[in-house]
Amino acid sequence: MVKGQKGLIKASVRQSIAALLKDAESAWTLKKPERSKRYAQMAMDLVRKHKVRLTKEQKGLFCRKCLVWWVPGGTVKLVYDKRHHLIRAICQCGHSKRI
Repeated sequence: MVKGQKGLIKASVRQSIAALLKDAESAWTLKKPERSKRYAQMAMDLVRKHKVRLTKEQKGLFCRKCLVWWVPGGTVKLVYDKRHHLIRAICQCGHSKRI
């Protein structure tokens, strides 16, 4: 591998992930949850294969367990946790994430 090629590949992968998540959002708005899930799955496959980190905004777009697009009040419920003084996002699959 040529020096600097690794950074070029990761930059390309980050662009592909951003495009896939954009497509997942548009599929969700078109009421096609299966297609949205598939786009999120493809994005997560790229993340795992190339060991790229998602940005903070990208992490809060979908459930990492069931890959459902998060819509507050729809697919995700926001709950205040009094014990730890934080907000939890609880997905319809039961997965919980601190916000």
